Amino acid sequence: LKIASFVRRSRFCIICSRTADNMSKIALTIAVTLGVVFMLLGPERPINLTSPAAVLGDTTYNMETVVAPILSGPALQAFSYLGTRTKFGPFLRRFLLLDNQVTTLRDLAAQMPDVQPLHHPVYRMGRKEREDHDKGLEGNGDLNKLIPFVDGDLVEKFSDAITLKLHRAYSDRSLSPVDVANKVLSSIEALNPKYRPFSAEPDVAEILKSAADSEDRYLDKKPLSIFDGVPVAFKDMINIKGYVMSDGSSYKIEVAEEDDLIVKRFRDLGAIILPPTTMTEGGVTPIGYSVHPKGPFNPYDSGHYSGGSSGGSAVAVALGICPIAIGYDGGGSVRTPAALSGVYGIATGYGRIPFSSHLASTMIKSGVFGESVSDTILGYAVMARDLDVETDFFSKMYDGGVNGVPKAHLGALLKDETSTTDLSDVVIGVWDEWLEDSSPAVVKENKRVLDGLIKRGAKVKNFKIPNIKWARLSHALKISNEFASAWDGAFHDPNSNLEPNTRITVGVGSMLTAVEIHSAEKIRAYIFEHVRSIFKDGGIDVIFTPTVPLTAPTVTPGSLDTGESNTPLTVELCKYIFIGNFLGLPGLAIPIGFDEGNDGMPISALVTGFQWEEDKVFRVSAAIESSEGARKRPADAVSLI
Repeated sequence: LKIASFVRRSRFCIICSRTADNMSKIALTIAVTLGVVFMLLGPERPINLTSPAAVLGDTTYNMETVVAPILSGPALQAFSYLGTRTKFGPFLRRFLLLDNQVTTLRDLAAQMPDVQPLHHPVYRMGRKEREDHDKGLEGNGDLNKLIPFVDGDLVEKFSDAITLKLHRAYSDRSLSPVDVANKVLSSIEALNPKYRPFSAEPDVAEILKSAADSEDRYLDKKPLSIFDGVPVAFKDMINIKGYVMSDGSSYKIEVAEEDDLIVKRFRDLGAIILPPTTMTEGGVTPIGYSVHPKGPFNPYDSGHYSGGSSGGSAVAVALGICPIAIGYDGGGSVRTPAALSGVYGIATGYGRIPFSSHLASTMIKSGVFGESVSDTILGYAVMARDLDVETDFFSKMYDGGVNGVPKAHLGALLKDETSTTDLSDVVIGVWDEWLEDSSPAVVKENKRVLDGLIKRGAKVKNFKIPNIKWARLSHALKISNEFASAWDGAFHDPNSNLEPNTRITVGVGSMLTAVEIHSAEKIRAYIFEHVRSIFKDGGIDVIFTPTVPLTAPTVTPGSLDTGESNTPLTVELCKYIFIGNFLGLPGLAIPIGFDEGNDGMPISALVTGFQWEEDKVFRVSAAIESSEGARKRPADAVSLI
C-alpha cells in the first residue's frame, strides 16, 4: 500500500497522478491484501514518553500530506468493497490510520496530562471584554442598520451589492421580481445540465407565486426588506419546505415539511427560495463532485472540480443565478468552493449563526457565498441578527441563554469612512513558511495582495502555531468521526448504496478509538489557547493565508460514475482552512486572480479572524476587494440586472 501510494503522490502535483493502467490497479489490490496481512502480524505502536514521536510545543513547520491510495472507477469500487464490506475491512481501515501515525496524537496528549479536552470550540468573553465588544453595536455597526432596510447613510457603502441593486430596480419599477424569477428559471434550465449547481428541479409554480407576491408588495410600496424578490439558494443539507433534503445522497428521500431556521429568515423577508444546491455526499470531501446529482462543475471550466462540499452554492453565485447562497462549513465546505469557483465566501465563527439542523457536529458553521463582499455581508446580517437567546442552541451553550453569544456587529468595518483605505490600526498575522507552502501562482498572487494591504498601512506580525501537522490531523480525525456517527445507519444498511468514497471516509472514521478522539480534543484545547494568545495577547487582528494551496484540479474521467477517493488532495485542500473549523474561527475567501498555468482557474486569499470578530474579517476583506476591483465573471455567467 505504501509503494502504491508513493508512486502516485506529489506535493503540489497530486492532480497529475490520478490515472493508472490495469496493471497498476492489480498491483494496488495485491498491495492492499499484503497490507492487511502485515497489519494482522504487526501490533500497534505504544506511546513513548521518553522519546515521543512528536514533542509538544514544537513550532517547526511540517504539513506533510497523508499516505493513502488515489482511486476512481472500478479500482475505487473494489477498494471500497474490500475495505468496508468484507471481514478484512476493519483491519485495512485501521492500517490506514496507523500508517498515518494516528497514535502520535496519544504521544502529544500524554505530554499535557492536566489539559482538559475541548469538545465545542467556544470562546467565552469576560465581562470587560464583552463590554468592549458591544461598543461595536454603536453607530452604524448594528446589523439592524442593514436589515430589513439599509439606512440612508450606508446605501452608498453597499451600492455594489447585487441584492441592493435589485431592490432599487424593483422600487423604481425598472425591473420586476417576476421578470427576475423567469430569468432565474431560464438560467437554471440552460446552465444546470452543464454545471449542475442545483440538485433538484425548481418548483416553478412556487417560485413564480413568490415573485408575484413580491411584485404586489412593491406596487403597494410595502416591500418586506431589501431581500424582497431577491433569489437565494441553500445547500442540500438545509431543510427547504417542499424539497427533499438529500444531503447529496440517494439514501435520503423525505420531503422537508418545514424550513430550517436559516431558510425561514430569508423567506420571512420576501426572498425567492430556489431549489437546493448540489453538494458532495454527506459533505465528506472538499473536492466537490457528487455521483448522485452528477456535479457540480467549475463555473470557469466544466472540466475542473468546483470545490466542495457546498459546491453548488458557489457555482450558482458564480454563474449569476443568485447574488448570495448559503452553505455549511465543517472542513472548508464554504471557503474551498468559494476559492476554486472564484466567489466570495465566509464561514462564520462557530456558534455565530443559529440553525436547526446538524447541531451534533462540533465543526459545522453556516456561511454565505456572495457576488461581492457587500452581498456576503447582507446575507450574513440576515442570519446573524436578533437572536432569541432563550432558544438558540449556541446561546444556551454559551451562558445558559442568559445573555447569549456576543452580538454580531460590523463595528470595525463601519467605524468611519476610511476603514478600508486606512489600515494603520490593523495588525495582520503571517507565518511565512505556511503562506509559501502553495503552488507558485498561488503564492505570487497572495504576496501581491499582502503587499497591497501593507501599502494601506497595515502592520505585519509573524506568528507560529505549535504542532500544526498534528492539529490538522486532529481536525481530520474529529470530522471523520463525526461523519461516521452521522452516517452510521446508512453505512450498515446493505441497501444504502452510498458512494464508494463516502463508505471509505465513514468507515475510517468509525475505526478511531475513544483514546484517540480524546487526545484530539486535548490537542484542540492546547491549540485553541495558543491561537487565542496570538490574537488577544499578541495583538493580531486577522491572519492572512491563501485559501487553498492550489487551483481547481481537473475532473478525473473515471470519477463521473463512481466519484473519487483522494485523501492526499483532500488534506492538501484543507491546509489553511482547517484551523477555522478546528477552533471555531471565522474566515472569508476572496478571489484575487487566476492561474494561467491551469486553464485560468481562480486564485483566492483567506482572511481569518478570532471568534466573534467577523467585523474585522469583513473590514480587511473589503479593503482587498476595493483594491482588486470587481471579480472577472465566468463566460457563461448571467446578469439579473
